[in-house]
Amino acid sequence: MNDVAPFGEFRTEVAPEWVDHNGHMGIRSYTKVFDQAARLFYRHLGISRESLKPVNGSLFALQEGSWFRREVMLGDPLQVLSQLIDHDHNKVVIFHTLMQTRDEYVAARNEIIEIHISMDTRKPAPFPQSIQSRVAEVMALHGSLERPAESGRGIAIPRKTG
Repeated sequence: MNDVAPFGEFRTEVAPEWVDHNGHMGIRSYTKVFDQAARLFYRHLGISRESLKPVNGSLFALQEGSWFRREVMLGDPLQVLSQLIDHDHNKVVIFHTLMQTRDEYVAARNEIIEIHISMDTRKPAPFPQSIQSRVAEVMALHGSLERPAESGRGIAIPRKTG
């Protein structure tokens, strides 16, 4: 995988089990798609079960928000564009844009903040240095992207001022 901004390696199509009684992809299925895309993007960032195993760490979601723009139907081709919005020593903020690629429209957006937790103490812990370095590399690239209008609506890393 190459470093590109935004990251767009996750592609799929609307599966029959994702379609609800209204004949379109149901809201719970959007969450599944965003979760699958996030896993692939986290691997790109160097964050995985394997990379966190030596420190007995895991990611916990702190907050997420989704915005639904336009429905997608059975068989529609989808791509998720993932953007690193912010990070610190133990947190990442990721923004996903779900595209219907046949007609090229935004179907939904999602933002999530996650924190690295030590499974030994069940408390926040810094990412291993290798992950912190990789996340900083990707942030240098993604930081040049325009921040989506929905980003930051209640989801942000608190910063001390002054």
